[in-house]
Amino acid sequence: MSDTRRLPSGDNVRAVLEDVAEFSGRARRMLDDSAHKAGEFATDIGDEVVTRGRKAAKYAVREVKEHPMATIAIGAAVGVLVAAILMRRRD
Repeated sequence: MSDTRRLPSGDNVRAVLEDVAEFSGRARRMLDDSAHKAGEFATDIGDEVVTRGRKAAKYAVREVKEHPMATIAIGAAVGVLVAAILMRRRD
């Protein structure tokens, strides 16, 4: 019995390799573009977090200066709640 399979010609192999290289290049460019956009998005989010954090800190400092007794009372109440939760967990 003879083997009747045909091997691809050099031109066919070359064409397939060119197609694979082109596909690979397109995929690489798309991934690079996506990574760049994700990096920009992360930078924008980080900048927004810093800005809002600064605003929150300024607000907290202003509230403490304007209402020091209320701040102490709130702190004490939070401390009592945390202590009560910890005591219940122990049991």
